[in-house]
Amino acid sequence: MAHEYILPSLGEGVTGKITEILVQAGDTVNQEQIVVIVGTDKVDAEMPVDAAGTVEEILVKVGDDVTEGTPILRLKTSGEAPAAAASEGGDTAKKEAPAKVEEPAPTPATTAPAPAPAVASADGKPKGGVRTSPLARKRAKEFGINLSDVQPQQGANRISYKDVVDYVKRKIDTGGGAAAGGGIAHKALPNFEKFGAVDRQPQSRIGVVTADNMVYAFNAIPHAWISEKADITRLEQLRQQYKDQVKAAGGSLTTTAILTKAVTSVLRRMPQFNASYDLESREVIYKNYYNIGIAVDTPRGLLVPVIRNVDQKSLTEISVELSALSGRTRDGKNKLEDLEGGTFSISNIGGIGGTNMISIVNWPEVAILSITAATFEPVWNGKEFEPRLMMPMTIGWDHRVINGADAARFLQQLKAILEEPFLGWL
Repeated sequence: MAHEYILPSLGEGVTGKITEILVQAGDTVNQEQIVVIVGTDKVDAEMPVDAAGTVEEILVKVGDDVTEGTPILRLKTSGEAPAAAASEGGDTAKKEAPAKVEEPAPTPATTAPAPAPAVASADGKPKGGVRTSPLARKRAKEFGINLSDVQPQQGANRISYKDVVDYVKRKIDTGGGAAAGGGIAHKALPNFEKFGAVDRQPQSRIGVVTADNMVYAFNAIPHAWISEKADITRLEQLRQQYKDQVKAAGGSLTTTAILTKAVTSVLRRMPQFNASYDLESREVIYKNYYNIGIAVDTPRGLLVPVIRNVDQKSLTEISVELSALSGRTRDGKNKLEDLEGGTFSISNIGGIGGTNMISIVNWPEVAILSITAATFEPVWNGKEFEPRLMMPMTIGWDHRVINGADAARFLQQLKAILEEPFLGWL
């Protein structure tokens, strides 16, 4: 009998793009065999088919936008007679042909989408007959724009997520700005070829999405930053002392792992840093869980996988999980859920260098901690200067939720824990 494989959920409100099709018509596939790869703004998801059989028809092509419910392919499963084509057998062929299987109604991701809310006008009421994807509506709400101002691509009868993002980029480029923040005037690039040879390379998909998100976050959030240095001389001695013990458990006792645990201790005392701001309702959402995002540099671009429920895990458990999570992220094998649900982010480039870094808050979070390379500096101990290993730290925050005095207190509490780790237990 016929079976249609429908794309399962990629995550709440998440859409993707078909990047690879791994089978073709006529192939025999097993249940749970990977048949397509769907790229989202964070991961390349390998999608396994939910039944075994022979591929009759591929219903998508590389480059198609897809979401939950999109038909991917049609299978002929065991027990189904082959469809008889018209042949010289005439009446015999007609008698042997199976009854036509009625196809399900197209989903919102197809060219004939199911009814969806029409474009909203300024007063929030439907306007016109143009449909919108769920993610487009969600993104438009986040940007604070009216969908009535957004035009679908030529020939399309549906506003997509990309249409919304392109609209916002045009507003920023022309100085119009998004509702969430002002824009910058767009200036045309000079003709670089006039001065010599150039090489143009398209930005990666993750690079494009990261750029869009950073522009939005920087415009939507009123940023502020403050820096401090922590004396981690003793902490580094302890790290060296116990790193083999953690290695035996399968992890790496890195400064980032220690920071993840230490930051969580401060977040429990200062919940405004573990929050989000709801612009529409003017409410601060305090989260009673601690999921720490760790910025990871990958060949595909910057990604921020999340370690969940850090307050419930030992330093060894955090170290083991961080090693595995970072490895999966660099290898492009992480799952979508690895990158969701963060409440606070840490960006540590100390292994590369730098003396200070101010980072953009990872919206919808309200704060981010940046770390650069620790170096030995002469520190006066009351009698003489002695070499101490000093680590620069910078906290960036959303000034709608956090004030400067609290940001300074946050760094002082973190500094105290790093210089005397026992304080993290009190």
